[in-house]
Amino acid sequence: MNYNNLLKTISDKLGVLPEKPGVYLMKDSSGHIIYIGKAKDLSKRVSSYFRKGAHEAKVLAMAEKVADFDYYIAASEKDALGLEANLIKKHKPHYNILLKDNKQFPYIKIVAGKYPYLEITRKITKGGKYFGPYFNGIRAGDFLRTITDIFPVRSCTTMAKEPCLNYQIGSCPAPCAGKISVSDYAKVIEDIKKFLRGESDLGAREVLTNKMQNASDLQQYELAIRYRDGLRFLDKLKERTITQVGRDVNCDVFGYAGIAEIFAVSVITVRSGKLIGIQNFVNENKGIQTSDEMLSDFIAQYYLENPPPQEIVFDPQKGYKKKLYEMACENAKEYIETSIEEIKFKNQFTIGACEELAHSLGLVGTLKKIECYDISNLFGEETVASMVVFIDGRAERKLYRRFKIKSHTGIDDYKSIAEVLKRRLARLGDSDASFGTRPDLIIIDGGKGQLSSALEVIKDIPAISIAKQNEEIFTPNSPNPIVLPKRSYALRLVQRIRDEAHRFAITYHRKLRAGAKQNSSLQTGLKKT
Repeated sequence: MNYNNLLKTISDKLGVLPEKPGVYLMKDSSGHIIYIGKAKDLSKRVSSYFRKGAHEAKVLAMAEKVADFDYYIAASEKDALGLEANLIKKHKPHYNILLKDNKQFPYIKIVAGKYPYLEITRKITKGGKYFGPYFNGIRAGDFLRTITDIFPVRSCTTMAKEPCLNYQIGSCPAPCAGKISVSDYAKVIEDIKKFLRGESDLGAREVLTNKMQNASDLQQYELAIRYRDGLRFLDKLKERTITQVGRDVNCDVFGYAGIAEIFAVSVITVRSGKLIGIQNFVNENKGIQTSDEMLSDFIAQYYLENPPPQEIVFDPQKGYKKKLYEMACENAKEYIETSIEEIKFKNQFTIGACEELAHSLGLVGTLKKIECYDISNLFGEETVASMVVFIDGRAERKLYRRFKIKSHTGIDDYKSIAEVLKRRLARLGDSDASFGTRPDLIIIDGGKGQLSSALEVIKDIPAISIAKQNEEIFTPNSPNPIVLPKRSYALRLVQRIRDEAHRFAITYHRKLRAGAKQNSSLQTGLKKT
């Protein structure tokens, strides 16, 4: 779609955009959401994408793909930011920056209740108090153990009816037996919070030193070593204290760098005045966003899964914050220089491979969502089928589904394929994330016969099959198969998807057989003699 056609298609919508904060969703000709953005003024922001001038390069990049847009009005710019982040997480648009690697670092959580307790968690939910994250040499497990060695606090998630060994060795005040009042226990929890925030060490070193000495005197050497390790852990924390930063400082510092089409963000995490660690994220700049917009998108996504600290720093003017920011930018620049080739290599195997496959099949549009189906009937037993889903060339395992064949017994791959596809396509448009959206391509594990059975059900969705023997790809419109070069990224993508569907089907079949065997053994054991 050229620039003039784009303006003609959406000019009516541009004319009625409200001058209010909100979120806009750019769509391609297939209806796929390819970019999501927020705006203080929807009318001004969205219109800027289709106006010649300062942003012409960006507009031209958009014009190649955008055919329509939707928008949502928000109560404020802050509300728009939250909505934007949630929509990006849900739809994963191609042109939004998705730097997160889904790695969840551990936190120490104080679980709320009459007598709170501490636990390590990687999942942030409502309720309780979180401290962290902990990484780069600061292990949450070591920290939690040191805390419980210093402060008398329950370690059980469900209180017993009488004191346990922890009470006898002085590690727990036994709230289960009423050995400590609710108010006194609350004071212990407050001390733990202060310690975790770095506000006070509360004589922690003296407590551990005395415990280590007492354990050694009693020849409890393993316990003495544990307390010694706790002292070493306190030393490690002290070494990470940043000069000129107060103990009560909790902030994340974001720096970024861009080289050519690659964009990187470095996040410095400071908790209780200590540099906990640095994380680096890198991805391609698709050409649709400025660096500030990419950083804003990244921060919004980052705090979907990480509780924000007291302060977020991304462009300070002076003091220690500026030094930390410069450190983050330098890390981002260094990381980007070592990641350019890796990014390009990943793109060839994923989005690039999708584009190559679409071209090889003569398809117009983007192969964003690809589904693949495989039938499994090991040894003629119960027939099952698998459905795997790839988004932008990457496995989306939470969207995988399994099927038991119901319409017939025995081995008949053709009938099985037809049944599974009929059941799947009947659910287009419903609320299930797997079935609700229309795939851009369906792949069948098999040859020309399997594809013919599939086409009896599929009417308006591109479909192919791949025969494993010679890795031939069969299409509906040609009697002869397509033979892609063995080193083709498109072929590797199809093979990877097919192999994943086969693995998923076999795993399901084995699980059913194991369950049937267990039930059979159980019934045999219950027979009367």
